[in-house]
Amino acid sequence: MIDSNRKSRFTKPAVYIIAAVLVIVALEFGVTFLFPSSTTSGAASSVQEDAAVAVANSVAEATPLVESKQPAVPLPTATPTTTPSPTDTPTVTATPTHTPTPTVSPTPTVDLAECSILGCSGDTVPPTIPYRDQMLLLDHPPQRTDCPDCPANEEMTEAEIDQLLAVDDDTLAQLKKIVSSQQPYEIAPGIVYTVFENVHHVVVDLKASGFTLRNIIPPIPDLETQETIRITPSFCMRPESLVITDADYHGLVGSNKTEMGRELFFHLGRAALFLRPTSFNENRYSIDVMTDYKDFEKAIVSWGAGPLFIFNGRYDFNPKEEWFDQDRLDRYTETTLPKMTVAISRDRKYLFLSISTGLTLEEHAANILALGERWGIIISRAMRFDGNESTYMAIRMGDYMVPVLDIKEPLIVNCLAIEKTD
Repeated sequence: MIDSNRKSRFTKPAVYIIAAVLVIVALEFGVTFLFPSSTTSGAASSVQEDAAVAVANSVAEATPLVESKQPAVPLPTATPTTTPSPTDTPTVTATPTHTPTPTVSPTPTVDLAECSILGCSGDTVPPTIPYRDQMLLLDHPPQRTDCPDCPANEEMTEAEIDQLLAVDDDTLAQLKKIVSSQQPYEIAPGIVYTVFENVHHVVVDLKASGFTLRNIIPPIPDLETQETIRITPSFCMRPESLVITDADYHGLVGSNKTEMGRELFFHLGRAALFLRPTSFNENRYSIDVMTDYKDFEKAIVSWGAGPLFIFNGRYDFNPKEEWFDQDRLDRYTETTLPKMTVAISRDRKYLFLSISTGLTLEEHAANILALGERWGIIISRAMRFDGNESTYMAIRMGDYMVPVLDIKEPLIVNCLAIEKTD
């Protein structure tokens, strides 16, 4: 038999223990029931974090603040920036400014009226030269040719032409004085006539204004006669005429084109003086051999002839092997009969129309090159126009068109005519 007191002492603690265990089990069972496994860990974690925060807060409130014995950590300071020396500063390349397209002819225009055979300074007077028969200088009113088969002038009557050519004695005396003095005679601004060592020159500043160059040809005939039709220089006369010369000698089947773009005649392998647009948006005169119709088609106006005899600034006869038989080429190089030529400067600014008698073609070329050099003009190319009895040059002197050479008005194929425009 067990003692009741002893039973009582044993029972109470046991009851407390059992109750505590039951409470713990119930709590565990309740938590598991309320928080399934998918969320239990998160919830427990959250509860633990909340409990930890609460404990920490209570501890902090209960624990008095104690000054830390750790040395203070200084705040970071900005690293001082040193000013770089000039050599430290990287070199900055300036953005290049836009360079405009260079002009085609950058050199200044020569004032032709101030140029003599000695140069263009105007300070010295060249020596006079005696008149020589080889100059063939006109000393009487010109003789006109009666040509019933030639077409009539399209703008002037026969009486008007006669009046234009009826040069008086005073004008003829002036012409002779100009020739012997070798001084320039200004036909119009940008156009001068001068004689250099017995060679007649008309020099044209192509950059000047107030005039135009025309290729005047007869009306287009039928195919049977277009190779043989001829005109006289009188056909080319106009009230606005400043200079008239002969040009081609092959007939209208040559590489000729009028300034209006009509009456087109192309011959492969022929030299020509022509005006054509360029990539610089301007029109420029050139002398070259026509080797492709597409190139010739672009020409605004052209005068066919040839062969070339100055090429790249020196005498070079027929360098592009133009369409001529050998006998004709030999005759061109050897003859000293009158010859009409056209040359152009390297910068395409100056045109030389030149006539000589008594000189070979090489001597004629040397004269042109020498005159250009004295004026600071580099001659690039030159070619023959017609010659012998077809040689013709007339210049405006006051009210008259005065033929320079004492040659009867010839029968020619076409004219190079310079006419004033204002």
